[in-house]
Amino acid sequence: MMPKRPFRTVTPQGTEILIEPLAHVRSCSVGFWVRRGSCWERPAEEGLAHFIEHTVFKGTERYPNPQVMAEATDRLGGNVDAFTGKESACFYGKVLRDQLPALVDLLGELVTTPRFREDELARERQVILEEINQSEDQPDDWASELFYARFWAGGTLAHPILGTREQVAGYGPAQTLAFFRNTYRAPNLLIVAAGDLRPEPFLDLVRPILARLPEGAEPCAPRPNRPRAFLLNAPRRELQQVSLVMGFPAFPHQHPDRSALSLLSFVLGGGMASRLFMELREKQALCYQVGTYLSQYGDTGALQVGASCAPERARELVRRTVRECARLRREGIGADELERAKLQLRTSLVLNQESVSNRMFALAHQAIHMDRWRSLDEQVRDLERVDPAQVLRVAQAVLRPEAFGVSALGTGRTTGIRPRDLSDGL
Repeated sequence: MMPKRPFRTVTPQGTEILIEPLAHVRSCSVGFWVRRGSCWERPAEEGLAHFIEHTVFKGTERYPNPQVMAEATDRLGGNVDAFTGKESACFYGKVLRDQLPALVDLLGELVTTPRFREDELARERQVILEEINQSEDQPDDWASELFYARFWAGGTLAHPILGTREQVAGYGPAQTLAFFRNTYRAPNLLIVAAGDLRPEPFLDLVRPILARLPEGAEPCAPRPNRPRAFLLNAPRRELQQVSLVMGFPAFPHQHPDRSALSLLSFVLGGGMASRLFMELREKQALCYQVGTYLSQYGDTGALQVGASCAPERARELVRRTVRECARLRREGIGADELERAKLQLRTSLVLNQESVSNRMFALAHQAIHMDRWRSLDEQVRDLERVDPAQVLRVAQAVLRPEAFGVSALGTGRTTGIRPRDLSDGL
């Protein structure tokens, strides 16, 4: 029996709507996605996408202030949240089915009728400035920001989603409203719902919201992002450990070798039996935890390694990381290693299907980042078709020492990573 495709429609104004009814649940998850994240900001607008994600909650036409908005959110009985990414922003919630109309109404208000009052913007500016401070106080987060800023220097992935203190401090109602009106338009909006709901009643709920959306949107695209190798030592005296983010250029979302890349990442650092975990933690006791993760976008990507260790052990950790990557690039992986990785990723795909929120997020991911919808069965088949030879080919394409980037936060004059540490591991 073929898996049933989600219901999909596109309004004449260009808003895409995806709905996946699930008969076995009694809850609903809804996301209003704006296909414009921080990558679409101009240099004078950095941080505005995130600034708007915060400030729409400070008052709309029907929910005029934070108190009324918070009370309406609590009355839903579920949860409402939002986030801003590099390529999109999302306002979402999960509720029982009888609260679905109220959830849709609230989310619709956020993306169509925010008030942007100066007094509320002033208060929220301080909140975001505290968020920036918090990010800098968390070594792993800040090491990652430093990595992005240099790995994609000159591209739109380089600037931080939160923006800078100087820019955020200057955003007022006029600039915020101008960015909102230019961005929150019908062709840029994607509405996704999954759970205990039916398409036609759901469409009836969103029609009043769609009628409020401005039509048309200026054609634009982020500046190209071209990865570059770098080595950064950033001293931080108050830290007891060095936070390391290392990475190689990788594939964008739609690359035909994406499944092999995911398996390569898992074998390298995705589990307790992964190459880096066994070598760096279990054998050498260089760190408490180490792992790999993929950051993929429309035009590029990165296979990254994250770890923390004592400053005097950072050089050895980097050398051994480079050495393991070189060995994987040279020798590839065994059939048993590949099968373990397939089982882990297949299990993750299946378990994600058991959450209505994850179903909603997965549908949105495919709509925003992929060229077409792929069922769970097709995604599993893509994984199962990967063989060791394909993983080796991908490893040789991705794990290139000349393209390696290293961000080290917390090193000192005698503990900094040196260029020869990168070559000594080969």
